[in-house]
Amino acid sequence: MRRSPRNLQIACNHTGLTHFGGAYFFHEFLQVLQLRHFLAQNLHYSRRNRRYSLSQMILALVYPLVLGLDRLETASFLRSNGTFQYLTGLESFPDPQTLRRFLLQAPDSFLQQMHRMNDRLLQNFIHLPEHRSRLIPMASCAKLTD
Repeated sequence: MRRSPRNLQIACNHTGLTHFGGAYFFHEFLQVLQLRHFLAQNLHYSRRNRRYSLSQMILALVYPLVLGLDRLETASFLRSNGTFQYLTGLESFPDPQTLRRFLLQAPDSFLQQMHRMNDRLLQNFIHLPEHRSRLIPMASCAKLTD
């Protein structure tokens, strides 16, 4: 599995920013949540073709939705977009037919696992962030009041 970039400088201005510019920030958000690990631990579905892991397949279905692509066929350009693959850490993006087959051949037990996983994620998000008394450290607060 490829690693996501470590030393990446992001510069955003109104002239050069596309609506795909937030893909890296979304990827970082998923990294903080450790979603790939969570998916790998909570989903089990034995498949014949294992070129892509379950977490990669789920994320390959999520990214087009987040990017505002309405059909799986329109996401096929992500297969040839090396920058997208580099920023998201995906080795390659699955073919739309592969994604469609993944969804159509999923057993009912996998769909039930997805529902339980979704419920767990919602439950975790409801209780996050944990109770924090301050967002600014006390030393900074003392300097502000002086």
